Amino acid sequence: MTGDLFGLLTRIRLPGAEMDLRRAAQQQHLFPIVGAVVGLAAALTAILLNEFLTASYAMVSAGILLVVLYYLTGILHTEGLADFADGLMASGTSERKREAMKDVHSGVAAVIGVTLYLILFFAAATRVSAHAQDLLTPFPLLWAVPAAIGLVLSEMAGKLAMNVTMFLGPSSHPGMGTLFVSEATASKLVLACAIAGVIGFVVAGYLAIIVYLGLLAGLAVTVKARGNFGGVSGDVFGAANEVGRLLTLVVWVLFI
Repeated sequence: MTGDLFGLLTRIRLPGAEMDLRRAAQQQHLFPIVGAVVGLAAALTAILLNEFLTASYAMVSAGILLVVLYYLTGILHTEGLADFADGLMASGTSERKREAMKDVHSGVAAVIGVTLYLILFFAAATRVSAHAQDLLTPFPLLWAVPAAIGLVLSEMAGKLAMNVTMFLGPSSHPGMGTLFVSEATASKLVLACAIAGVIGFVVAGYLAIIVYLGLLAGLAVTVKARGNFGGVSGDVFGAANEVGRLLTLVVWVLFI
């Protein structure tokens, strides 16, 4: 795996690596690995914050955790969610809705959508931060794992959501999204699912099944995108990532 995927999906830059969109599109089945790396960094952050700030300051820890996550990933996906919300709320034809998505000015739908998303994300992160070091021993693992490991599953789920959206397509208009849709295949989607499943099983045992909520999130976002925009785009990919990540993290907190 090259640094192309990290350059595309995160703010992490590997030494000597230059981001190439075509290579990144060809390697889309490796998206969950990037999610796992980001998730592990977030999980370690949550554990350290819980150690030094204790559960009494879970809201402070959650705020810091979100800052760390956005420092690692940037706001590209959240921006996609904002544009997606604006597009959904625009009236008229698919073309007018796509124009609303591309408008550089954020509308009310974008503001409300991102605000609600961040509120829910912060609430889930607070719960995870408060129980970050609580140990779980999910069958059939023979070792305990910290509750913060749910951050790994949620980040991988977000990437699976994008994989599904790229595979289902079609591209709504010529652009970056077209390249990723054209490179998407059933075998790459299956491989991405397998990678996420294996990593998830190692870190969370049977609880890893929730990583596949990313597939449902990707399907739901794709259906909405097809109905409103005639297909998918880079903004839709970003929205899928955020929906998949949030859905999985919210479900995870039910286990801790």
